[in-house]
Amino acid sequence: MDNNIIGLINLQGPNYMEELSRKRPMASEPFAGKYRLIDFALSTMVNAGVDTVGLLLPFHSRSVLDHVRSGKDWSLARKQHGLFYLPVDEAREVTNPQVGDIRTYYKNLRFVEREQNHYLLLSRCDVVHNIDYKEMLHYHRNRNADVTLAYKTLEKDYEGEGYAVSVNEAGHVTRLVKTSKLKKGDRILLGSVLMDGNLFVAMVRRAFAQDPNQYLIDVLARNVSRPGIYGYEYRGYAKRIHSLKSYYEANMDMLQLENWKAIYRPDRKIYTKVKDEAPAKYMADAKVTNSLVGDGCIIEGTVENSILFRRVRVGRNAVVKNSIIMQNTEIGEEARVDRVICDKNQEIQPEAYLNGKPEAPLCVTQYDIL
Repeated sequence: MDNNIIGLINLQGPNYMEELSRKRPMASEPFAGKYRLIDFALSTMVNAGVDTVGLLLPFHSRSVLDHVRSGKDWSLARKQHGLFYLPVDEAREVTNPQVGDIRTYYKNLRFVEREQNHYLLLSRCDVVHNIDYKEMLHYHRNRNADVTLAYKTLEKDYEGEGYAVSVNEAGHVTRLVKTSKLKKGDRILLGSVLMDGNLFVAMVRRAFAQDPNQYLIDVLARNVSRPGIYGYEYRGYAKRIHSLKSYYEANMDMLQLENWKAIYRPDRKIYTKVKDEAPAKYMADAKVTNSLVGDGCIIEGTVENSILFRRVRVGRNAVVKNSIIMQNTEIGEEARVDRVICDKNQEIQPEAYLNGKPEAPLCVTQYDIL
């Protein structure tokens, strides 16, 4: 991809999983045993050759800064270009977190304006995907588009906040509307937008003057009649995280080989912060099937259809099924855990019984002792 493209990742907005963590933003939520949700937005940009990336920080940003740091693990720690942290709009986050993103974009226009004759790639951290942005740019250029929106055709019914998009045979976007329910075969936006940088600046300035508390996507929705707005269909695996249930489902999807291969591709790798750990240790009575087990784990019991992050210990005769167990958690001997999401640093007592439901996994928050 040409180096005249810059990336801008919006980490602000609500955390749809406050049951799990009130002060950890969506971008920092753990995923699939060793990743964070921000890894997908960063990695897909870097894989496409984007070497200038700005992060619009959330109000609670400590965990983001700790994970990303200099951007070294994404090859963004460099003398020229590289990673830029862009400040939080405190008024937006503290007084009214439901207002739009135009105000935040407006405050950080200098980051976009500093480059000349460039494209701007916008992304978010609430979607698990591995979009090929090189292909998306090729699509954008071939149609001489002003704006290109990535979307996914749903393979099953969807309930949750999102934007439905309609496109004609030429690929023009004809309709863009916010919704809470879509059917199989409908198209849903994935939050990735490619557009001319100068157009973005002009659009944000105009929108800010009209109403600083609106969303950029709503501005685009009001302008779908202009001929230069196109839709780009992404055909790979994608899952929008809009609730604790969808977060659980997305993690469980990674236990299916087809989905895993669609996301963790050798030609478009997903990078994350490197942590040196000893390999997992499986004791004599350990039984592990169809699970992701992180480094540093010690398994003495049974683990089925589950995801274990780093340094989880499963005690003797304990059984963990259909669950997500985050780092530094200890499952006591004889405990039974099924359809549970455990945040990090948990201690599940011996012989404890924790049982969630497929539609409502049980959530155990930090520092609980059960």
